[in-house]
Amino acid sequence: MVSENRCPGCRRTVCDGCGIYRKLNTNKQVRISFPKGFKVQPGNGLGISFDIGTTTLAGMLWDLKEGTLLEAETDANPQTVFGADVISRIQAAAQDSGHLKKMQEMLVEKLDEMASEMTVRLAGSRDIGVYGQDTIKKGNRAGGNAEGERNGIIRKVTVAGNTAMSEILLGTVPLQLSKAPFSPDYENTVYLKGSELGFRFLQEADIIILPPIGGYVGADALAVHGYVSMEETGRRILSIDIGTNGEILLQCGKKRFACSTAAGPALEGGAVSQGMRAAQGAVDMVSLAGRFPMEDLTSRVIGGGAGRGICGSGLVDSLACLYRTGVIDHTGYMRDGMEAKKNGVPGRIAKRIKEDERGRRFLLTDEKNPVFLTAGDVRQLQLSVSAIRSGAETLLEKAGMKAEQLDRIYLAGAFGCYIGIESGLAVGLFPHVPKEKIYQAGNLAGMGAAMALLSGDALKIMEEECRRIIHVELAGEETFKERFLVHMNFPLKF
Repeated sequence: MVSENRCPGCRRTVCDGCGIYRKLNTNKQVRISFPKGFKVQPGNGLGISFDIGTTTLAGMLWDLKEGTLLEAETDANPQTVFGADVISRIQAAAQDSGHLKKMQEMLVEKLDEMASEMTVRLAGSRDIGVYGQDTIKKGNRAGGNAEGERNGIIRKVTVAGNTAMSEILLGTVPLQLSKAPFSPDYENTVYLKGSELGFRFLQEADIIILPPIGGYVGADALAVHGYVSMEETGRRILSIDIGTNGEILLQCGKKRFACSTAAGPALEGGAVSQGMRAAQGAVDMVSLAGRFPMEDLTSRVIGGGAGRGICGSGLVDSLACLYRTGVIDHTGYMRDGMEAKKNGVPGRIAKRIKEDERGRRFLLTDEKNPVFLTAGDVRQLQLSVSAIRSGAETLLEKAGMKAEQLDRIYLAGAFGCYIGIESGLAVGLFPHVPKEKIYQAGNLAGMGAAMALLSGDALKIMEEECRRIIHVELAGEETFKERFLVHMNFPLKF
């Protein structure tokens, strides 16, 4: 069993430099550890756990006997040619069988390639004979040889993806997912051989695709819940995973609830004028520097060079800074320079407010490499913030709970790892609790998929939990609509 206090790669208690750590320390994976009660059930050979997102794919290669993480790989989902967002891809797949076939083939080919790359690196770094194969032909890349000479070394693969990505991988037409009431087109765990899905390198592997909870609450959300329910047995926990969709889960006693909100686009940098992914050139942190009246804003850029845009964590920080200083009021209205000064905004910050034929906007960086947050961007962010907050409070109401009764809030996924907790509280992104109760947990969907790979018992528990979770369709909840209007405004106290 992997010790939760050691790097699963080099096994040291403190690590920030081994190859596996660097691979995992991406926007898809920050922290790797199993829940306290998890136990590996030893198997033979190697296995891979995949977390399939709309934007990013993440894979981890495991020793099935020891439960040791051997390699990791992340890559972009190649389906972006059919649309950057999940809705576009669902529509493309539902309307044209040729598009569905192409998307499925692209995904299978990319997962094959990732599996091959991890295995090749493993072969180059250690003796893999103990895993059931004496040699690996390094020149054989996935897709380069129809015989798949090396695929026998991978015995088992688990997949946790959002409902749309799982259906596309299965080659299932997402008809029900494309129209109200947005139901999954598959249910229960799916067991197949890799060859049945068109895999070449993984053609002999047993493929296990985890089941969806319902609608847009997919197997990735179930994997998050599988991790949290084992780590926090009997406690009252709210889990929030903000990706393309915001998936929210609540466990309290024997009650289980889940919902999804359309929060991801703006918070992931979409629907924002200069929004982008967390990559080189993205503003990922914004803070206040200096003392009044010389106070000013400072922005951190990933890679340290010129700013090109702003990603999710930077957006929430900038929103909080603008609200704290009075550049925007509690309704989200962005004041002009004169109004800002009258409301006590420090002079240097007020000068960053610009207005021309393109509208009113705020300069986050320097004039030479400008990155702006516009008044329209603020409105888009308000929609996302309100959707997450209102969804969480709707689940709490279903359970007969108040936010202060929560033992903990887990923030999962890439966005949850990097968001400034104080900034999130300031703009009302999640229910107001003491910040000590908010835990940035890393890629729990990936870890849940790994648990299902390494333990049949863990997989069985997830399947049982899936049937217990009540899926709440927010579109039919009047209290959600009421809360949504209320939370479009920022908290008056923070």
